Amino acid sequence: MKTWEEFNRMSCTDSFYGCVAPDGLWFDSGMTYMTAVTHCCYREGEFDLGIAEEAEWMSTEGAKLGYSVIHSGMIKQMYEKGLIK
Repeated sequence: MKTWEEFNRMSCTDSFYGCVAPDGLWFDSGMTYMTAVTHCCYREGEFDLGIAEEAEWMSTEGAKLGYSVIHSGMIKQMYEKGLIK
C-alpha cells in the first residue's frame, strides 16, 4: 500500500473535500464542500443543477446511491485503515 503522501492527489493543501463513490473510490476533490458535491453530481450525469439543487441531490439521490463528500483529514484516516481506494 502506498503511503498517504504518495496516494494523496491534493498534496498542494492539507484541507480539501474528497468525492467518494459507493465502492470507496476517491474519484475527485474540491477545495470547498460544494465543489466536491458538484463532482458527485457530474459523475452521475447531473450537469444542469444550481447550487441548491446540487445540495438537494446530494442529500437525497446521492445519499441513496452511496456517494460521500469527506474532509481530507477523515479521508487520510480512512485510507490508512484500507477503507478508501
